[in-house]
Amino acid sequence: TINVIIFLIILSAFLFSTACFAQVEGDEYFDDYVYQRNDTGDQFLKITLGALFPLNFDGQLYTGGQAELSYYRFINKNFALGGDFTATYNISIGNKSLVTLPFTFGIMYQPTIGNFEFPLFLNVGLAYETWQNMNYFPGFVLKANVGASYRITEVYSLGISSTFTWLPQWVKNSKKNANGLFTSASVSFRYHF
Repeated sequence: TINVIIFLIILSAFLFSTACFAQVEGDEYFDDYVYQRNDTGDQFLKITLGALFPLNFDGQLYTGGQAELSYYRFINKNFALGGDFTATYNISIGNKSLVTLPFTFGIMYQPTIGNFEFPLFLNVGLAYETWQNMNYFPGFVLKANVGASYRITEVYSLGISSTFTWLPQWVKNSKKNANGLFTSASVSFRYHF
């Protein structure tokens, strides 16, 4: 009889537990997870093409161009760390080419409103510069970028941006130090993964 009582207690517990977890028709499942379009660990690659405008060359340089490849990884939903490799050129009034190849590391802050994202970048790094068969490396570079992009799908976005770039040249004779100031207007394509 004791075995029968133990069996009935186990059977009752089993039937009671299944009744507790049975789904009643019409019950809804509520999940408190909130989907974040960008979250920790999300990444993107960005390709940027644009026009480059010299700011302090007294008309000695014409408008040039730039191409940029970037990689960033989100550390939370608004901030990302990464880097850029840029190639720029400008032609002087004497048909000489100024070419710069900056490689920078930076941080991005990106607020969003719906499908619109507003990335703000601050980057610092080194640049290789060449002008009239003279090379300058390593050159310091500082860039600040503001933009707006539209998330077409979860994977692709298209945007516009403007970058301010400071490229100083510091040499032994401080009287010959120079500061190259540029701004750009660009179109960018981002691949999110």
